[in-house]
Amino acid sequence: MQNGIYIYCIIKTSEHQEFGAIGIGDATASNVLTIGFKDIAAVISHNPLVVYDSLSKEKVIKDLFTHERVIEKIMGRFTTVPVKFGTMVETEDRVIEFLENGYTLLRNELDKVEGKIEQDVVATWEQPAVLAILARQNEQFREMQQKIASEGEQASIEDKVLLGQLIDQALKTEKNKYQQLILQDLKQESVDICPYDMINDDMIFNAAFLLEKKNQEAFDNAIHSLDQKLENTVYFREVGPLPPYSFSTILFKRIDPEEVEEAKNTLGLTGEITEEALRDAYYQLAKKYHPDKTSGDTSQEFQVIQNAHRTLRNFIEGGLIHTQVYRWKEDVQWDS
Repeated sequence: MQNGIYIYCIIKTSEHQEFGAIGIGDATASNVLTIGFKDIAAVISHNPLVVYDSLSKEKVIKDLFTHERVIEKIMGRFTTVPVKFGTMVETEDRVIEFLENGYTLLRNELDKVEGKIEQDVVATWEQPAVLAILARQNEQFREMQQKIASEGEQASIEDKVLLGQLIDQALKTEKNKYQQLILQDLKQESVDICPYDMINDDMIFNAAFLLEKKNQEAFDNAIHSLDQKLENTVYFREVGPLPPYSFSTILFKRIDPEEVEEAKNTLGLTGEITEEALRDAYYQLAKKYHPDKTSGDTSQEFQVIQNAHRTLRNFIEGGLIHTQVYRWKEDVQWDS
């Protein structure tokens, strides 16, 4: 199997670093070290070149755990920006290409997260306990519960539906109240917030917070204060300190020259590509194939056009080597 380079993260250092045998490996852990450019470096190990989408679930989970463990160990000594799990390139020269091509972006990200950590906070509640409290507070809710209980099997479908609606609305209102309280108390100690989806009905809050390392104790105290304030109704779980996974994860991509040519053909472009020519070509095709502009189903054609436009924009910005920052779940909206 061809050997390659696995990239864990980018750190701020102008000196070569050796971290020992802590990296991804099957029989034994691989040696982790740096490949540098100017005052930044990629933390890497030499591993067989693989495509992670083709590996078994067990292998992926094992390597993901090692990937995160390496980054979290290194962040204790260096300003660190994570690289997307599973990022591999063929040679050390390719790593240097990525560092050189993306230097300004990578240096800015390192400056942005210097002296900062991520703390993840999850809050859950026990719905039966919350419903008991709501029933004591809401007269209509309580009376409907008592009516249905007294009528037993004779209770009407309409009353049961109404009670269900009252419960649903009461829980949404209460959840929103708790979310705003938690946000209000925790955002005072944080630099940025990244919300995540709720994965079940008992989860009422799920977010990552970016904060200064010096504010970690104050943040922990704010969690403790909330825990006491909401005692017996809400339970908190805090994970950290972590690298800024949710706020600054680096994506490296080498664009295949054939992709560029295919994208040019899709947009009807020839020769050297300029931003103006790309914009005009995309605009003309978008007017023709955008689903909102046509009577037929052109969604597939429009998707191809969008992909071609994205490929050529990346090519214009960085040539065949493309570096970008991915921020997780920017579009999540909590109940309101």
